Amino acid sequence: MDEMDITVRVPATTANLGPGFDCLGMALDVWNEVRVTSADRVSVSLEGEGADTLPTGAGNLVYQSFQRLFQAAGAPPPVLALHCLNRIPLERGLGSSAAAIVGGLVAGRALLEQARRGDAPRFGDHDLLDMAVDI
Repeated sequence: MDEMDITVRVPATTANLGPGFDCLGMALDVWNEVRVTSADRVSVSLEGEGADTLPTGAGNLVYQSFQRLFQAAGAPPPVLALHCLNRIPLERGLGSSAAAIVGGLVAGRALLEQARRGDAPRFGDHDLLDMAVDI
């Protein structure tokens, strides 16, 4: 992969709505952003919610999810700079962990599609959902 610059936005969510319990939820107008750019070395930077407490290395959930997709594709993850702008509050039931997982998976899929080669696997929404649940 040559130059990359992809930004993914993922909304906060809430569940347990009325009689729907955990089966009924909705997206909120609070968004995390994941930006992936080309770099000389892998780096993870954080801004906003959790910037002073979340891991910035291989333990970062966005990066782990990103790596998981490339592993499923049978391809090494590219060298990248990952920047997370976190607006979803942590530990408040608004899906900050789910947003991190989805952000990493969707950004990874976008990069795989950008560099698509004939035999590279394609990942649909259901594939990403299965991976997100596993993570």
